[in-house]
Amino acid sequence: MDLAALGLLWERYRAEAGDMRFVDQAGWGRWLLPRISAGDVRVGTTDRTVNSYVAWQRTTSANPGEGRVLRILELYVHPDGRGQRLGSGLLARAIDAARQRECRAVVLVSNIADPGVLALAEPFGFVLHGHALQLALQRE
Repeated sequence: MDLAALGLLWERYRAEAGDMRFVDQAGWGRWLLPRISAGDVRVGTTDRTVNSYVAWQRTTSANPGEGRVLRILELYVHPDGRGQRLGSGLLARAIDAARQRECRAVVLVSNIADPGVLALAEPFGFVLHGHALQLALQRE
């Protein structure tokens, strides 16, 4: 996956979002590409068109005993891909990555004020915790 492959998704995201926190496509790519290289991005496709992605980072708490947390920074599904379980699939992949990395929790910080995000996350067991949605993971 490279910046060229994400170009169409960028244009679709920009058209929907309007006022973007990303300055330009190159800036977006500079933010996203290191996460792709680190394996911290998953994309969803329909008909071979990239139309969704999830990006995360693993952090270790400064508080003793709190351990590792996987923070979902971005979760986006273009309107054309909604209703096809792309978001659920991407969220499930992020949760699996958290388990593989022995995280104690998954924290979703992207667009939590959006009712669609809450509807997506609640079936997985996420609960509102401060300014984020959080899912506690069981140790196996």
